[in-house]
Amino acid sequence: MTDIATKAMEIAKQWASEPFDADTRAEVQALIDKNDIETIKNRFGDCLHFGTAGLRGVMGAGCTMMNTYMIAKASKALALCLEEEYGDEAVHCGVVVGYDCRHNSEKFAKVAAGVLAANGIQVYLYDRLTPTNLVPFAIRKMGAFAGVMITSSHNPKVYNGYKVFWGNGAQIISPVDAQVASRMDKLPDIGNRAMSVEEGVERGLIRMLGEETIEAYVDWVVKSAVHTGATDVDIVYTPLGGTGWDCARRSFEKAGFKKVRVVEEEKVPSGDFAGLDAPNPERLDTWPRALKLAKEVNAEIVLANDGDADRLGVAIPFNGEYKLLGGNQIGALMLYYLINHLPEDKRNTDSFAICSVVSSPLTRAICEGLGVDFQETLTGFKWMGNVADERVKRGQNFIFAYEEAFGFTYSDARDKDGIISVVLLAELAADCKANGRKVSDILDEIYIKFGIHLEDAAEKFYEGLSGKETMTNVLANLRSNPPHAIVGIDVVRVRDLLNSNIRNLADDSVEPVIHLPKQDMLTFYLADNSWISLRPSGTEPKLKAYLGVICPTSEHEYPVLKSAAAVKLERIKNAVKQML
Repeated sequence: MTDIATKAMEIAKQWASEPFDADTRAEVQALIDKNDIETIKNRFGDCLHFGTAGLRGVMGAGCTMMNTYMIAKASKALALCLEEEYGDEAVHCGVVVGYDCRHNSEKFAKVAAGVLAANGIQVYLYDRLTPTNLVPFAIRKMGAFAGVMITSSHNPKVYNGYKVFWGNGAQIISPVDAQVASRMDKLPDIGNRAMSVEEGVERGLIRMLGEETIEAYVDWVVKSAVHTGATDVDIVYTPLGGTGWDCARRSFEKAGFKKVRVVEEEKVPSGDFAGLDAPNPERLDTWPRALKLAKEVNAEIVLANDGDADRLGVAIPFNGEYKLLGGNQIGALMLYYLINHLPEDKRNTDSFAICSVVSSPLTRAICEGLGVDFQETLTGFKWMGNVADERVKRGQNFIFAYEEAFGFTYSDARDKDGIISVVLLAELAADCKANGRKVSDILDEIYIKFGIHLEDAAEKFYEGLSGKETMTNVLANLRSNPPHAIVGIDVVRVRDLLNSNIRNLADDSVEPVIHLPKQDMLTFYLADNSWISLRPSGTEPKLKAYLGVICPTSEHEYPVLKSAAAVKLERIKNAVKQML
């Protein structure tokens, strides 16, 4: 056995003994009895580290897995951070705790609440499963200091997670993430005491949230819409077996949308997500039931939330079928609609929209073309939400933020919100119908005004203990030796966020990048304005590529140029796959 395997076996034997609970002991002992060294190494050869806004992992016994011991450990670390770094205000203002419908989510939430309460932190615990969006909403409503949501969002059903929000309703960033992580790394796997929810309620340390907060959230969702008065549209909606239906149904009803049909097989929340492998509307295999219903009822728009209802997928009628829109297309539609309905006194550069560095340049083109400000951030709503909050505090007007991975938000939300997005898309579709148009017409209008922008993505997994090193080497080699042409088109510039510079390949000159933090990410800009961005995933062992083509057009040339752009995009995608 290697040193890693020997150490992992020693830790596994500890987990197979008291005081770990009987189920955990049995699960680990079975691995030991089978001498399953590889699984033991994977589960006990490292620790689950507090990372991008919290934790995420496969559920099971072990220190790299999601289980009650890791939840307690993270919650103890968060409690210590609040007490030691932020003092009495954090303790008294407290933490909102929510959970989705995944297996073990309710149990994990009660452990998190119990550990926080045992450390004297005031806790606001939801009395039922909810969308993730209810946690940042309650933080703002209650004036809480932080929030924890037990969810793994759109990931496969074997996963769960622990997501942390700050007092502004955005996901945590530096220095808070590092403050929690450093404390978690020093804590034992066991012994992080949790009081029962019943004891916490009795002692006033846990306060239950329920109907009143949910109704307030629905009111806020509906008030945040544009309110054109149009509500006549045939909608098919699916929560993909996740948490979305209750809040979506209430919001549709309150907003006046009467022609809403839900996919019956997918409306009840369950940890099995109606038999789907993952409740992710980005995946084609989540759509068959919704599209079947849409064809039966001749729906004018199809809306799908992910498992915790913080993301949104959209399908629209197109040439007798239903076309799934990409995240960049959904974002462009929402942004264009919101800006066009801004009051005249807010259609200026004091109003702003945000997207991530891997989202479409169409966002910038729309903002500049319609006279509002644009800003890009690193990938993830933890960056966009905090930037939006900072700018609003300076007196500016936040319009919209999105990332290509089906995350969108507006109003005073500081994290992606699939319910508020559902209502806006329903209103957009109804407004189109009231004016004798289709949603696809608006997308064509955007492309003709601001240029055809088509995007796609590719990825490659790097499994095993050497996977991360291999992935790092691929990016390092591309950084040192960038391609000078891709599919015969010259690469003219390379943006390297790890080294905070842009390199011009023609003369090897370098310009600084000062508006973005460091991140291991490369972007290749081609001579025809096509672009390719590469970065490692923050949650999985894979290298992700984002790519796009841009083509100016006129109304007359539009159909031909759009088809040509799609062909070019496919060629670039095939070339990028060879680079990974």
